[in-house]
Amino acid sequence: MKRVFSVLAVFLALTGIGHAATVTNKGTDTVVLVVVENGSRIDVALDAGMSESLCASGCFVTLPNGDRIALDGGETVEIIDGSAVIK
Repeated sequence: MKRVFSVLAVFLALTGIGHAATVTNKGTDTVVLVVVENGSRIDVALDAGMSESLCASGCFVTLPNGDRIALDGGETVEIIDGSAVIK
């Protein structure tokens, strides 16, 4: 049984499944991000100080200032006054 879990853990690590980008709103106002992942579009509202995991399989994010960024998953993104800082 341990071997099955070990193989599964290695598989998940190699395929990147579950490796999402983390987006944090560092501003003082709520921001709305438009996320397009696998052809599906959703609006994500982040209150001040709130974080959300997005884009496990890559996506495009439109920021409140109109900029559009591509994320592969695994990035740390801070939203400050509607603009993004990618770390």
